[in-house]
Amino acid sequence: MKLIGRVGDGATETGARVILLKDMEREVRSEELVLVRNGGDDNPVNEVIGVLREGLGKNEFLSHNTYRPDIAYLKYGGEPSGAREVYSFKIIPIGVRAENGLEPNKTIIAPRSPVYLLDDLDNPMGLIASKTGGVHYLNAYLEGHENWHVPVLKEYITYHVGVFGSTGSGKSWLAKYVLSRLYHECGYRVLILDWSGTDYTPLFQEKTISIQEIQLDTSSIFSYLSDVTLNFGGNNSLRDAFEEFLEEWHDEVKKTGADPYQLYEKMKSKISSKLESIKREDYKEGARRAFRRAFKRLMPETLKPLMGNTSIEELLHRLDREKTLVIDMGGVTSSSKLSFFLALGSELYRLMDMGENINTALVVDEAPQYAPWEPRGIQVETTEMIKNLAALGRKRGLNLTLISQGIRGEIGINAAVRRNLNTYFIGRIHPLDASGEGGAAEWLEPYGVRAEQLLQLKPGRFYISGIMNPSPIPLLLTFNPGE
Repeated sequence: MKLIGRVGDGATETGARVILLKDMEREVRSEELVLVRNGGDDNPVNEVIGVLREGLGKNEFLSHNTYRPDIAYLKYGGEPSGAREVYSFKIIPIGVRAENGLEPNKTIIAPRSPVYLLDDLDNPMGLIASKTGGVHYLNAYLEGHENWHVPVLKEYITYHVGVFGSTGSGKSWLAKYVLSRLYHECGYRVLILDWSGTDYTPLFQEKTISIQEIQLDTSSIFSYLSDVTLNFGGNNSLRDAFEEFLEEWHDEVKKTGADPYQLYEKMKSKISSKLESIKREDYKEGARRAFRRAFKRLMPETLKPLMGNTSIEELLHRLDREKTLVIDMGGVTSSSKLSFFLALGSELYRLMDMGENINTALVVDEAPQYAPWEPRGIQVETTEMIKNLAALGRKRGLNLTLISQGIRGEIGINAAVRRNLNTYFIGRIHPLDASGEGGAAEWLEPYGVRAEQLLQLKPGRFYISGIMNPSPIPLLLTFNPGE
């Protein structure tokens, strides 16, 4: 440990400022961990572990609100005196050193108390983790200290995780090199839904399956066709005709040799014949108009994602064997992707509802596509599915890891879904999340993390906050991709 300064005026039990010793501003950085011997070295009341944030440099002679001789000297190119400069950092207490690890600090941090910078040999992660059981260490570390691996409480994995960061912040790296590894080491199989097919598929090339290979259940296919045809043109007769055709869907796919053009023509012919059997002419004409509108939107190419031959059950059996699978969802429409998610979610929910502990981590890339702030069409069903999976999954071994550019608003996740997330990894944020109610900046501001810092984080740096973090204060972690 190294003495870097002493506690200044205005300290409380929840915060203090350390006034740095001469030239220490050149060495000490924000996010470093320190130890405060509260009350002095000789007879301290307690020892407080804290993190440094909100650095501040002051020189009362250089106030831009008051004209002084030093200002005049500066205006004409001179270098003012630095004799009265004061540098300080805010100390955010993590806890007080106790027999069983760290406890919350309840005593006022005394001014003049010495503050020591913890070095690599003073690894405090064991203290942070030791107050509870079920601790696991991430393949990630506190920035600047590669041997300070960050602890998490594995018992809360099923309380669901949110990963937030703008494009290029390193979300896919975090998912592969940190979170997937954590889930595996804690006994979970990992299924990743790669929305674009470009973020995770290249990282797991040998464990990837295309969405077009997967067979959907008829209810998911029905939801997809309803979305594409704008609810079957709003006509109940057309809706019933589609529903009747879907009863033989998988047989028809086999008969046509999985040719979307043959299947399209057969479906069109059978549905048309069904509508022509309507007796009332006014009803029949209304159904014909809806039929024409629906098949202007429905093309043979839109059927191709619905013609897979690998069932969801087979997919989950393969996941059992390989432990990690990535679904490449590129090359199909958004409705196709959401229909697949409904089929997958229905099967997972069925297994859990039967009392099975499925021990599965479902990593959902581009989560706002499934549960946007204002869901429409098939997104209403996928949003509800995520809520149901989250509620039941807590007791049945399902982890949802939702990955998103933002937290709220148009770039964020639906509020009802977001309330089910209890651990957060927050990287470099999108500007839309930097201000306003409910954004990432507002979440971390009480802990001394400012919006401008979140906007400037380097790729691969994330604050961990929430129930899995044994520290009550969010910590800044990083990792080495490829390890």
